[in-house]
Amino acid sequence: MSESLHAGQTLVLFRLAEQRYALRLAAVERVIRSVAVTPVPETPAFVLGLMNLAGQLLPVCSLRRWLGLADRPVRPDDQMVLVRTSSFTLALVVDEVEGLSVTEAAQTVAVADTLPAEGCRVDGLVKIKGDIILLYDLEKLLRPDERQRILQATTAELRGESTA
Repeated sequence: MSESLHAGQTLVLFRLAEQRYALRLAAVERVIRSVAVTPVPETPAFVLGLMNLAGQLLPVCSLRRWLGLADRPVRPDDQMVLVRTSSFTLALVVDEVEGLSVTEAAQTVAVADTLPAEGCRVDGLVKIKGDIILLYDLEKLLRPDERQRILQATTAELRGESTA
């Protein structure tokens, strides 16, 4: 379950297709440069495949596809944000990580006050320097069926099985 947005939280700010987004720093392990990804069948469309990070296989997700933005191939200058969920760690491909920001009370807006709640996966809104930044919580963004398909594909790949 997502924690509420409040003053004093540190956020990781990043860009996708000219829009600014954020994740809570507490959920982010680290940021790395783009690396090679091995495609895996039978995964949600936003899953690009798996990457090998120091012997650990991690699902790599296109946040562009996940959020319904214009898709494009992964570029060498893209970055990957490694994020922990309750089930696994995954890599999110983003255009650029801008840095960290500590929220202030006047910057935060409750989603329920501004967006329809049903089906909304945005966890909060933050106003920074005139921009509205969409805050996401992977636990809220990742539907149970998507989580299960990623786990199945990752587990099969680890065992050397095909999921097709």
